[in-house]
Amino acid sequence: MTKSNQYDILRIVPKRQIFKIYLRCLVANLILLIKWLFESVKNRVNQTTIIRRAIERTEFPNRQPNFMTETKMGRHSYVKLENTKLHYVEAGNRSNSTLLLLHGFPDCWLGWRYQISELSQYFHVVALDLKGFNDSDKPMLRFEYTPKKVCEDLRKFLIAISAKSVSIVGHDLGAIIGWLFAHTNPEMVDKFISVATPHPNLMWDNLPKNSPFNRRWLEFIQLPYLPEMEMKYNAERMLKKCYPHILKEKMYMTGSNGSVINNLMEAYKYIFSQTDDWRGPLNYYRNFLFFRVKEGETVQCPCLIITGNDDRFYKLESVVKSSDFCENFIIKVIEQSGHAPHQEMSTEFNSLLLKFLLGKRMLVRSPENAATTPTRGIVGRVFGGIGAVANNTVKLGNNIKDGYTFASALNNVPNFIIKS
Repeated sequence: MTKSNQYDILRIVPKRQIFKIYLRCLVANLILLIKWLFESVKNRVNQTTIIRRAIERTEFPNRQPNFMTETKMGRHSYVKLENTKLHYVEAGNRSNSTLLLLHGFPDCWLGWRYQISELSQYFHVVALDLKGFNDSDKPMLRFEYTPKKVCEDLRKFLIAISAKSVSIVGHDLGAIIGWLFAHTNPEMVDKFISVATPHPNLMWDNLPKNSPFNRRWLEFIQLPYLPEMEMKYNAERMLKKCYPHILKEKMYMTGSNGSVINNLMEAYKYIFSQTDDWRGPLNYYRNFLFFRVKEGETVQCPCLIITGNDDRFYKLESVVKSSDFCENFIIKVIEQSGHAPHQEMSTEFNSLLLKFLLGKRMLVRSPENAATTPTRGIVGRVFGGIGAVANNTVKLGNNIKDGYTFASALNNVPNFIIKS
């Protein structure tokens, strides 16, 4: 595939479908305006409502938490591509193979906090702040976030850091970008890992109604300005919906002097504290919703599809059916995990990842590292024991094609599926 036609495999949905989406968008934004007008009048005449609003108002941090700029997790670096500056955190030996981590929405490089140190023992790890997020530049124009533009920026970024090819791990929005990049730039992708995210052709029309980012939300955000204001207004509520595990963990980060400082939720509140912090992230969805990969196109590199068994953001069936777009793949369902298995069940996730990426290479760990690593079940005791990670089976009934066989090569684990 030549550079001139590498993006020809992307197609735009029919104009009739686009018209329906924008029509629903206008209705949704009109309803929001009426709601705001009603609340404004109510606040003027009801003192109790004013007091309640003042109590509920989100107090955003006005300073970046110290742990987000320290180098404990990795080196903070920047690359400038034409008019866009991208921020990333890197760790590990630069002479090793590069492993690119692409975060989801709403997130940043910090979403890979449990992977960077572990993976950097074997790879040159690069955790990128996607364009429009956190410390990367935030172009305002919607055009800057089309699939072609995003993939081209990613290709130029890899060239800028001297990575001829990489393995990509993508979660949520990062996985969507990973799918598209693996399709359009196959020569630059060695392996691809999709975390809790269906293929773009299966995602947009199969979203659960109870998902925070369901079809109605996608239609609502198509117009500019109002959705950004609404997202900022409800930022804390939205972040808590996306990261309930952070609230349960009560996890705190420590400063360089050993004192306990801002917790992780405070970091996320800082990252998405302004209206402009939402504009770039929403622009991805304003564009990606209208693009599909042409039928018959498949990802050529080996793929690992990981998801949680309790993910309410996307349908499990859609995630599993994404294997139809892969030539070689493994599917893994992690129990007791929601939409962010790399954060919720990091030990199991990291073991799966390393087993897939390293293959038959021996995983050697020092005794001190093994002693300090928290364990969860069998996987924590048998590092890299990919066959012992899960004890549930992907149940799809008639949805499993004849072309799928259970992987006997992986210790006869029932919920690993490979393409024969």
